[in-house]
Amino acid sequence: MTDTDTLRATLDDLLRSGTTSNPALNRLLDDYTRFHLVLVAVGGLFMLGFVVLTVVSWRGFRRAPSTSDRRWTFEKRTWLSFGALGGLLVALTAVVIAANVSSVLDPRRGFAGSLGMIGTDRAGTSTVSLHQSFTMWLQSESSATPPLVQHAIDDRLAWQQPKALISAVLFVVFVWLCVRIWRALIVKSRVSEPESNPKTVGLGVARWGLVAASFVLMLMVIGNTQASLAPLGMTLFNA
Repeated sequence: MTDTDTLRATLDDLLRSGTTSNPALNRLLDDYTRFHLVLVAVGGLFMLGFVVLTVVSWRGFRRAPSTSDRRWTFEKRTWLSFGALGGLLVALTAVVIAANVSSVLDPRRGFAGSLGMIGTDRAGTSTVSLHQSFTMWLQSESSATPPLVQHAIDDRLAWQQPKALISAVLFVVFVWLCVRIWRALIVKSRVSEPESNPKTVGLGVARWGLVAASFVLMLMVIGNTQASLAPLGMTLFNA
């Protein structure tokens, strides 16, 4: 049996026993709960933003003028696209939040189902020693975090916290750019509709690429914020 197997077996035995007196397990469960609670909170803020995007877009779509030949204008197409995108993101975010709420309400069940995520020992790396340290901590019934585990947490936070901050700043910048560019295009389209040619197609791809990049940055903000505020579980599962 590897050190990883021993760690998983120890955690599984403690969870099955229903004990609430093991300090190390309690710390892990508290951290696991906080990890998912952070996603619920931060994800909820993003979902609120998506609701605003959807409402604003559909209002813009209804108010946008139509052309005499009944073809939809660039403005109408843009508002419709963002309205549909916003509605889709609201639905997806709601599903993710609901799933994480269940983990917050029943962390033991969620944590037990996550034991398979604990990385396998890799010979010649610090993973073996870290897994041994976690196992000894769980078996010692001590509340003090082992030095090796604390060192791994500190190493993670040293880069995870700056990454969370940088991702948040970049997300704000990219969203601001999206708003400025798309608003300018809508205003310009009211004077003359953009022609369909390779140049405008390329610019369209670039504009939507900016939207996609904003979405990726949103995921980075959520993930790195979770790991920054709940580093113990991330250290366990990503040793």
